[in-house]
Amino acid sequence: MCFFIFKTIVQEIFRYIASIMKHFLPFSPDIVRPLMQSKEVAIIIEILKRKNPKRVLEWGAGYSTIFFSRYLSSEAKWIAVEHDKEWYIRIKRLVYDPKIMIFYVPPNHIPWTDPYEDGSFSDLRDYVKFPEKLNEKFDLIIIDGRARKFCLIHALKFLKNDGIVILHDSNRKYYHEPFKLYNYQVLFKDSRQVAGGIWIGSKTLDPKCILNIRKHKLNWKIMELFRPIWYISSIRHSRRIIHVQRT
Repeated sequence: MCFFIFKTIVQEIFRYIASIMKHFLPFSPDIVRPLMQSKEVAIIIEILKRKNPKRVLEWGAGYSTIFFSRYLSSEAKWIAVEHDKEWYIRIKRLVYDPKIMIFYVPPNHIPWTDPYEDGSFSDLRDYVKFPEKLNEKFDLIIIDGRARKFCLIHALKFLKNDGIVILHDSNRKYYHEPFKLYNYQVLFKDSRQVAGGIWIGSKTLDPKCILNIRKHKLNWKIMELFRPIWYISSIRHSRRIIHVQRT
């Protein structure tokens, strides 16, 4: 246990150093990373490796689309749905992997009409229901875009019986109501209130079958000690992303 804690601390120090060095490198698809903390990334990577999904659906395209799809086998397919046209074009230009397909689905109504400014079902009906057009079931569904509460509800229709759903930013409590629709689930949360957190749910598959939950729970507790460091790192990373978007 002590060795694991020491190893985790050392790994996070090196990741922090790497996150700083990254800001001095030219921007390219080869170095993009999801806008997530490393403890969140580690969970998704382990699920991808152990689940080995052949079909992945992602609501909300981004750097995560490019980064995580690298862990799929060559015959797999990653389908992402994006509502923001400018962001869709920017991410599309970075995609060279034939496994990735990104679809632009514009909102039905802007501005958003829900109190949380996440988009209501009526605001994003076509976006939420788009997977119906694909006529297939998915091994893994990642929800990291708009109208996440409604994506959680509709994901059940597109999920294989032993499929897994991952929700990012699950610290936001207004996403939690649909959790009860899933028979198996686990929530990773921390002290952040409006961002961060990972929720994993399934119809029939216990997440512990594809994830070392105990190890990751401990890792999250340890990483709370590093929160001030990660806060600084996240600000620097966000500023770099904004700079790239403006150029």
